Amino acid sequence: MRTEELPEQFLESMKRMLGTEYQDYISSMKEDTRTALRVNTNKITPEQFMDICPFHAEPVPWNEKGFYYNADVDMPSKHPYYYAGLYYIQEPSAMIPASLLPVEEGDRVLDLCAAPGGKATELSAKLHGTGLLVANDISVSRAMALAKNLQISGTKNAVVTAETPENLAAVLPGFFHKVLIDAPCSGEGMFRRDPGMVKSWCIHGPEYYAALQAEILESAYVLLAPGGDMVYSTCTFSPLEDEGMIQSFLKKHPDMTICAVPRHPGYSEGRPDWVPDGDSSLENCVRIFPHRAEGEGHFAVLLHKHGKAGDTCDDPEMWDINGTDMKSDRISEACPDGKRRRKQSGKKSRNHISASDSREKKQKNQEGIEDFFQMLLPETGIEIKKLSRKKDIYVAETLAAGQMKGLRIVAGGLIAGNDKNGRFEPSPQLALALRGEDYLQRIDLPAEDERVIRYLKGETVLVDKPYKGYVLFCVDGYPLGWCKGNGSGTMKNKYYPGWRMQ
Repeated sequence: MRTEELPEQFLESMKRMLGTEYQDYISSMKEDTRTALRVNTNKITPEQFMDICPFHAEPVPWNEKGFYYNADVDMPSKHPYYYAGLYYIQEPSAMIPASLLPVEEGDRVLDLCAAPGGKATELSAKLHGTGLLVANDISVSRAMALAKNLQISGTKNAVVTAETPENLAAVLPGFFHKVLIDAPCSGEGMFRRDPGMVKSWCIHGPEYYAALQAEILESAYVLLAPGGDMVYSTCTFSPLEDEGMIQSFLKKHPDMTICAVPRHPGYSEGRPDWVPDGDSSLENCVRIFPHRAEGEGHFAVLLHKHGKAGDTCDDPEMWDINGTDMKSDRISEACPDGKRRRKQSGKKSRNHISASDSREKKQKNQEGIEDFFQMLLPETGIEIKKLSRKKDIYVAETLAAGQMKGLRIVAGGLIAGNDKNGRFEPSPQLALALRGEDYLQRIDLPAEDERVIRYLKGETVLVDKPYKGYVLFCVDGYPLGWCKGNGSGTMKNKYYPGWRMQ
């Protein structure tokens, strides 16, 4: 972008901070941004991905799961592997915050400002299906998109909420072992990538966002259990929102300290000299400058809360992930395309359904469920006896619903399927949560096969297998969704319409 497009006040601030490096920064603003993807280790290792990677990829130096690609040549978002959830397209610097948070299996993890899901999907991969991930965004529409990305990534152990940080803190104090805050900010680090951020900066600059960030940090402090870790990050250069924000936070909370993190090529140290009386530990913060690294401007810091978790936080009954009843009056399941389900009317249908018709439908539905689960390997841990039905939805795993009473929950747990006109239909989320070998009736085609694209576009597919009933459609061994066979090799497409390739 042109220097003339940048606010003079911003340029003067950068000149003071960077000194002799200022011209290097200005030159970098005229360069193209780098595009990258992050491998989803819920499904595939980086090594396995590189063995099948269909485009030229180079490693991101600060993340072993990250790879640069050339957006002028390749379109990873149009490849079947993207629809299988093998990777997430993410700005390179944005991979840093989740990588800094030392998530351990079994942790209860909160992504406080999670949409659209790049960091949440990585936190999910770190949990490996254990513990609990709560991914929150104050906007319902953004939370719906967040739920979709978690579903495509194959996440089974997540609850998506659309709440204010204050409400979460009131309901779940000291509940989380790990908290990530990718705070709303003035966006100075994104000016090159998104010139529209310049106009936003002129309306709401660092002072506006600093007040908001301080409030979010206070809520995060309440949510974090003693002994837990927190990452705070922004995509701005402003010391007021970065080192200055952390300096003020630490003064209010002496039980919080900055942790040292491994340094990687491209990382710059935090700058305590940019804030009044800056503590030397601020050097352990991570900064990314576009003239020093192949990524957009970013800031991140790892903080530790001293102390020992209390009994309430560690009581399994307070966050049971398998046996809690999900009350329909406070659980609102997200449809796969991110659209909210309409609440069913309490009025009775004009068409009378006899008791015998009702019994017949229930029997057919039960037979359909039993037929489906006979094809599902027991190693998945998803069993009929564990299903709970809420209206027309069958939930395979419920998550911390009892603990979260009163919160606005967009999606929770793993939806196994639903009752569609008296017949069981498996969900698209379930397909993406499985491995290819988990379901006995499956079709596995190479990515180059034109039928894969036809399937993703919602078309009928012909195969040489006379399957009847539901079939798991895979690309190179990785599930995409469901289809339904009639015994003649014709597969009726059951790929979710809202996810279809355009």
